[in-house]
Amino acid sequence: MKNNSYYETVSEAINDLTKRGYTTDFEILNEKECLVCHKTSSQLSPDEFEIDETYRFEGNTDPGDEMIVFAISSVKHNIKGIVVNAYGMYADSSASKIIERLHNHLKRDVLIKRGDFLKQIIRERHQGFLLCWKIRTGIRKNVEAARIKKYTDWFYKTYLIHYFKFEEKYIFPILPSENKMRIKAMAEHRRLKRLFESDTDILKNSSLIEEELENHIRFEERMLFDEVKRNVTEEQLQQMRIHHLGRKFADNLSDTFWKENENN
Repeated sequence: MKNNSYYETVSEAINDLTKRGYTTDFEILNEKECLVCHKTSSQLSPDEFEIDETYRFEGNTDPGDEMIVFAISSVKHNIKGIVVNAYGMYADSSASKIIERLHNHLKRDVLIKRGDFLKQIIRERHQGFLLCWKIRTGIRKNVEAARIKKYTDWFYKTYLIHYFKFEEKYIFPILPSENKMRIKAMAEHRRLKRLFESDTDILKNSSLIEEELENHIRFEERMLFDEVKRNVTEEQLQQMRIHHLGRKFADNLSDTFWKENENN
């Protein structure tokens, strides 16, 4: 089972995995080419376990602070546990079969850093949730549709359209073109663009934007970004960092219709 969590530290990952049943502490025993738990004397050869989850933590400054947490399970031995080791172990060209097994799985998994970049992108989507709340509040307070439209136009042109372009160029292509989640995300972008850019049925479109944008953001957070996390390469992460907008959100407070008294 793949967990959707982003962990900031090794200890945070270990604590959560332990709560989820990964309770055996394994170490790599190169001379016997197996995983071993010294407390229970359990030993697992490379073909006796599955790697369920992988988390790599790279220190910001100290190369020696690079660690990897593997969540492993064995049906044969009815056991689940954790392997923690330094990333530097993979530099050894004479690595044993057990390390090769872990290494090959790691190459298919995603780089996760403290202050993870994908986590930062997800957090930026929260301004979209606030936009939905503002639209919903404005409609509930019977605010003039044109005022709501003016604010949503500003938000769309100043922020949202740029994030859409960033996602479409650097995030969605991480997934294969036939991937259903990528297809769904692109279709939702097209639909939302039409709603934002339409000048007819303003109140109806505002209500649709509020509903569909919130659903789209939740879909990205709960499904699409986890799929991206499993497939992204370090090179693709680097491209995202280079081209990321990184602009701090500064709200347009010229008409704060969402703060008005309902009696006004």
